[in-house]
Amino acid sequence: MKGAIILIVVLAIGFGLVQSIKLYKAKSDFTERVDHELDFVDSSPVATVKHDLVQDAQNFGIHLVPQDIRVSMEDTEQRTVAQRLVANKLGTQFTNKRITIRVHYTARILGIPFGEDILSSEIKQVEAPRMPMSPEERKLLDPTGTSAGVDTGQ
Repeated sequence: MKGAIILIVVLAIGFGLVQSIKLYKAKSDFTERVDHELDFVDSSPVATVKHDLVQDAQNFGIHLVPQDIRVSMEDTEQRTVAQRLVANKLGTQFTNKRITIRVHYTARILGIPFGEDILSSEIKQVEAPRMPMSPEERKLLDPTGTSAGVDTGQ
């Protein structure tokens, strides 16, 4: 009798360990998909991004509904190193947005629910206004002195 109980406990622990490994792998792969979807947030409607994430989650065996996904885009003053270098040299003002995707779902190991959260964030450049050309720069680009791209009607 004692041996049977030990065998059941060992099997339960082994089964729980296998489930844990599968859930870890699924979460890891799904996190990569969430990171990938960040690239499409501004060009696709949010509902499309949520639908794609729900489909990807199902492929990994994760039960997810669109209400469990939060997508936000907010203005930020944060700049990349390259933007800071260019802004200092050229005086360009960059407009950036921080895109964030938060996913919350419940994973089960041996029937015990565990809350899992995935947070992925990225800064995207929305606009970089171009500084007007100085007369010297225009002359360098068009040495003949005529205005480039202006139709004179002749």
